[in-house]
Amino acid sequence: MIYADLHSHTYYSDGIYSPEELLTRAKNAGLQAISITDHDTTDGCRVALGLADKIGIKVIKGIEVSCYENRTNIHILGYNIDIDNPELKVFLAEQKEYRKDRAFKILEKLNALKIPLDFDELLLRTGDVPITRPHIASMLVEKGFVRTIKEAFYMYLAEDMPAYIYKSDILVTKAIDIINKSGGVAVLAHPANWFQPPFLYKLIDSGLDGIEVYHPSHNNNQINHYKSIASQYWLLETGGSDFHGNREFDEGNLGKFGVSEKQLESILHHNQL
Repeated sequence: MIYADLHSHTYYSDGIYSPEELLTRAKNAGLQAISITDHDTTDGCRVALGLADKIGIKVIKGIEVSCYENRTNIHILGYNIDIDNPELKVFLAEQKEYRKDRAFKILEKLNALKIPLDFDELLLRTGDVPITRPHIASMLVEKGFVRTIKEAFYMYLAEDMPAYIYKSDILVTKAIDIINKSGGVAVLAHPANWFQPPFLYKLIDSGLDGIEVYHPSHNNNQINHYKSIASQYWLLETGGSDFHGNREFDEGNLGKFGVSEKQLESILHHNQL
């Protein structure tokens, strides 16, 4: 039985719902707890914590840190973090600037392709949230340059497409260290099939605590594979819907992906062992 969804996003990153709307949807889906894991920001999580009692659902403090190492995207989830940790706050401020600089360069490339998106308009749209490629994709859709967000990535924003810009290297080991230093549990998000044991050893040595086993993009064979990895290396098993509200696999996924109450307790008490 799914007790907690440990992977979700609000409009403080690239989701479409407010924290209150997301918590209400999660409650209506039968969940007892949820973690808001916005990309490189804890602002949505902070708001949600103040709404938990009103809506009647437990909120687990969380974040999803975007890393870019050796030209590979790797995401690290952090749970039960101290959202007021000074080192974490400095790190997230740096991440926000990285994203802003990258967005400016992407729009420069789009402008050179005769797609006149305005950077000031993008900043006005996103406000104080970290800018993500889906924000730019949404703008491309609204301006009529593409029909869907998927098409925006396929034509312009995905790796090796004409408007793609590599992010500055943010080492995975640094993300894990920051999460651990803020009292949190660091988890490898939605692992891919290329994942190799030597890299896993590196992450475990750097303080990795868990691996996301349950995710909409994982088939049964992958789930069993990641469960085996978790068992073999004494890693926590986590999971969630990765709900954004505007993606193909979002519909109906709240309440279907996540962890049991026992698994959640293991995650929350992991650093007390």
